[in-house]
Amino acid sequence: MKRIVILSAIFFFGIHFLFSDSAENLQSDVLSLSIEDAVELAKKNNVSVARAQITLDAAARAKNHSWNSISPTASVGATSSLPIDALSDNDAGYTANMALSATLSISLSANLYTSMQSAKINYESGKLTFDDAVKSVELSVREAFYGLLYEKENIVLQEKNLEIAKTQYTSNLARYNQGRLSEIDVLSAEVNYKSKIPTVESARTTFLNDLDSFKQTLGLSTDEKIELEGSLDDLINLNEISLDSQNVQSSSIKLLEYKLAAAKNTVLEKRFSAFAPSLSATLNWRDQYWYMGYEGTAPDPTKTTSLILSATIPLDGLLPWSVRNDAIDTAKDSAADLELQLENERKNLKRTIDSSLRSIKQSQESIKYKQANVTLAQKTYDMTQEAYNRGAKDLLTLQNANTSLLNAQVSLKSETLTLIKAILNLENTIGVPFGTLGK
Repeated sequence: MKRIVILSAIFFFGIHFLFSDSAENLQSDVLSLSIEDAVELAKKNNVSVARAQITLDAAARAKNHSWNSISPTASVGATSSLPIDALSDNDAGYTANMALSATLSISLSANLYTSMQSAKINYESGKLTFDDAVKSVELSVREAFYGLLYEKENIVLQEKNLEIAKTQYTSNLARYNQGRLSEIDVLSAEVNYKSKIPTVESARTTFLNDLDSFKQTLGLSTDEKIELEGSLDDLINLNEISLDSQNVQSSSIKLLEYKLAAAKNTVLEKRFSAFAPSLSATLNWRDQYWYMGYEGTAPDPTKTTSLILSATIPLDGLLPWSVRNDAIDTAKDSAADLELQLENERKNLKRTIDSSLRSIKQSQESIKYKQANVTLAQKTYDMTQEAYNRGAKDLLTLQNANTSLLNAQVSLKSETLTLIKAILNLENTIGVPFGTLGK
C-alpha cells in the first residue's frame, strides 16, 4: 500500500511539472510586440521596402557609372585570305595573307555633364522615394497597431457590457423564481443579454481578421501568436501642437524640386545637342603578313598605325524652326509647368497643415468632453444600479444607463484613435520622425 502511495505521488508531481513546462513553453511562444518592435519587423520583412531598395540600388549604380560614356571602346580582329583557285589547282602558285588589327576609340561631348547630373538627380530622387516607401510602411504599421489596440479594448468593453447584462439577467431570474419580479422583466433582461452576444462575437472576428492582415504586413505567419503592448489611454496627447507651415519641406515638395532640377538639366542637354561640338579620337593598328603557295616569294609584312581626330559642330541650332530648337522649347515648357506645380504644392501643403492642426485641436477638445462624459456616465450608472437594487428604478432605466456608459467609453476610445491617426498623418506629411509632435 505504501509503495502504491509513493508511485501515485511521483506520477502526480510528474504530470504537474509536465503541464507546467508545457504552459510555460506555450506562453513563451507568444511574441510580445511594442509599436517600435512592429515597425522594425515591417522594415526588415515588408515586400514594398525590399522592392524600393532594389530600385535605389539601381539608381546608385547608374550614378556611380554615369561617366562611362567617355570610356574608350576597343576591338581586335584577325583576317586571312586564300584564292579559291589555289584549292582546285595544285600546280598553280598563289599568294595568301593574314592580318591582325586593333582599334581604340574615345569620344567626348558636352552631354557628359548633363548625363552625370541626370544620374545624380535620379539617385537623390530615388533616396527620397525609398524614404517615402519606408515611412509609408511605418505609417501603415502604426495606424494598424493602434487600430488593433482600439479593437482589443473595444472587445473588453463589449465583454464587460455583456457580463453586466448577464448578471442582470441572472439576478432577475433569481428574483422571479422567488416571486419578487414579474416575468416581463426577466424576459426583457434575457433579450438584452442575448442581443449583446453577436456584438461581442463580431468584434472578436473583426479583431482576428485585422490581426492576420497586420501579421502579413510585418512578414509574419498568420499562425504566429503575438501580443500587442500598450493602451490607447496612455497615448492621449492633449499638448498643444503648432507648426510654422512656411518652413516645412514635405517629401512631395522635395520630389517636385528634384523633377524641376531634372527638367532644367534636360533643357541644358537639349542646348548642348543643338550647339555644343563633339570630339572623337580613333587609333587603328594593322599588321599584315604575306605567304606564297608552292612558287614565288612572299612580300615583306606591312604594319600600319593611324590616329584619326574629328570634331563635329551641329548647325541645326542656328535654325529657329529646327527639330533641335523645338526640343529645347519643349524642355523649357516642361520646366515651366513644374514650377507652377511646385508653387501650387506649397499652397496645398500649407492648407493641409492648417486643416490638420484644426482637426487635432478639435479632437483634443472632444476628448476632454468625452472624458468628462465617461465619468458622468459611470456615476449615473452606479447610482441607477443602487436605486434599481432598492426598487426605486425599473430595469429599462438601468439598461439605458449601462448603454450610455458603454457608448461613452467606446466614443472616448474612438476619439483617441482619431487623434492618434491625425497626428501620425501630420507627421508623415511634414516629414518628421513619428512621435515628434506634441512631446
